[in-house]
Amino acid sequence: MMSSKKLAQLFITFWVVVLFCPSVHSQLQVGFYRNSCRRAESIVRGAVRDALRQDRGMAAGLVRLHFHDCFVRGSVLLDSTASNTAEKDSPANNPSLRGFEVIDDAKARLEAECQGVVSCADILAFAARDSFDLTGGVGYDVPAGRRDGRVSLASETFSNLPPPTFNVDQLTQRFSDKGFTQAEMVTLSGAHTIGRSHCSSFTDRLYNFDGTNSQDPSLDSTYAASLKRSCPKDSTDPNLVVPMDPRTPTISDVNYYRDILVNRGLFTSDQTLLTSPATASEVRSNSRSPLGWKRKFAAAMVKMGQIEVLTGSTGEIRANCRLTQVCVTFWVVLLFCQSVQSHLEVGFYRNSCRRAESIVRGVVRSAIHRDRGAAAGLIRLHFHDCFVRGCEGSVLLDSTSSNKAEKDAPANYPSLRGFEIIDAAKTRLEAECRGVVSCADILAFAARDSFDLSGGINYDVPAGRRDGRVSLASETYSNLPPPTFNVDQLTRRFSEKGFTQEEMVTLSGAHTIGTSHCKSFTYRLYNFSRTNSQDPSLDPKYAASLRKSCPKDSTDPNLEVPMEARTPTISDVNYYKDILAHRGLFSSDQALLTNPATAREVKSNAMSSSGWKKKFAAAMVKMGQIEVMTGNKGEIRANCRVIKS
Repeated sequence: MMSSKKLAQLFITFWVVVLFCPSVHSQLQVGFYRNSCRRAESIVRGAVRDALRQDRGMAAGLVRLHFHDCFVRGSVLLDSTASNTAEKDSPANNPSLRGFEVIDDAKARLEAECQGVVSCADILAFAARDSFDLTGGVGYDVPAGRRDGRVSLASETFSNLPPPTFNVDQLTQRFSDKGFTQAEMVTLSGAHTIGRSHCSSFTDRLYNFDGTNSQDPSLDSTYAASLKRSCPKDSTDPNLVVPMDPRTPTISDVNYYRDILVNRGLFTSDQTLLTSPATASEVRSNSRSPLGWKRKFAAAMVKMGQIEVLTGSTGEIRANCRLTQVCVTFWVVLLFCQSVQSHLEVGFYRNSCRRAESIVRGVVRSAIHRDRGAAAGLIRLHFHDCFVRGCEGSVLLDSTSSNKAEKDAPANYPSLRGFEIIDAAKTRLEAECRGVVSCADILAFAARDSFDLSGGINYDVPAGRRDGRVSLASETYSNLPPPTFNVDQLTRRFSEKGFTQEEMVTLSGAHTIGTSHCKSFTYRLYNFSRTNSQDPSLDPKYAASLRKSCPKDSTDPNLEVPMEARTPTISDVNYYKDILAHRGLFSSDQALLTNPATAREVKSNAMSSSGWKKKFAAAMVKMGQIEVMTGNKGEIRANCRVIKS
């Protein structure tokens, strides 16, 4: 009679086979090395077992390493070079990601037995499986045959990895972008049942949480007190860590889900699983069925291991998992040359003001907690800064008795907002690192964080901008595109700033969040032309709704409407869907349908939320390099509203 362990293993194999069958197209195969390197999987398992004997916590590191590899291009093992910051050195990975030396050890053993045969990507997939199994999970078949990639870019981690601050909708979207259901997202989150976290990943929940709560109210108070003892408020030690699950931090069990049910989830992204009925139901189900969760986790790991794999003759088999066979690729050279040109650098403040970006993010997060519309204001503020004189903070300067500044031009006043948020960030930064961080960089960081925190994606912001000393209202007219522009005028204005027509359509998507004053579009509602009282390109029902919000004879200058009525505080592609339904608010929005090329871009963006977000992030980075001042040019203001005397 078959033992219970063998029956369980047979059951797991069944589910893995079920999952594997539809993925034959990826050319992965269970037992891929049975002829070319027969002992491959047992050699990896031996290396993992040896590592766990020395440090039980290494299992969590290897599972997470595989996750971070699969969600970003599949090159997490590559080292940075003089000309490129690799994935492993992104803030999302360094210093928290671990297990590289275990993969190196396994690779060395395999090269001694079967030189040039087993890929680093497969080693990592095997190691993650063995880590789960050896910590109390279950074993499962791993389809293999992956090849190793040649490109690793730190900048790609932000738009692909879900940060610990994500809410349930953001998590669902990020996992959906990778092909996972919401249930599978909850299942894979259970990896947090083992391992540890640096305090910096969750202390925002313990101290100065938002404008009304010093501590996250969703966090159990006793647990919070324990975390505060481990992670003191004023500590500057970057190496402080706590276990993800205090009870069984080295055992793959369902205590993670049980912790969430008693409000003891460590990350915001853990506890948020209770805020949706569907995910809360999954949490309760997993908490009651350890074996059921383990089986689902194994199946989800197999599925994850097939994300965008390289097979056949694509990629390579590295001899050293840290080095690609081709040291510098075209794309790395291209990206590096772009960054050299502007003298901006990702991580610019890592030595001079280590917490600069997190301080700005904290201020932005608090502002958005108070007013979700603040995100749109900060993105627009950065746009209006960069398009006039370049990204050098001139839009932040106040007018004087002898000069009218940009912020007081009709194109900016009274609609432009977010100045007080930049002021707050600057005050906190001056207290921590006096005279170091420029207002222009604060604005670039704040725009990035606004996009991310409103449902977009995170991305690296090259920094090192200096602040300008001149701000002229008169320069706004010839640089900022008004809401009345047609598609040719928009294309020309963006081209003058170095953007393609496609990038113009991409950046126009910023209108998916925020509000507009009625005066910016009411000419489309009343007395549009000699033959039409209303713009004929405007959907009649939408026009009727706008007229209710913006009466013809109103003299109230503060009347406003949302740019996109359905989800006005979420960075999504409803803006493009509205244009297709003739519900673009501005003439410059609806004009995008009048040109075949821009209309195609509108349709493409409307169908791909993830694709648009990635393009928007890239375009924002490009915009952030327009005519920047670096080196000894300009200044670092002490007050963003006033130049240094």
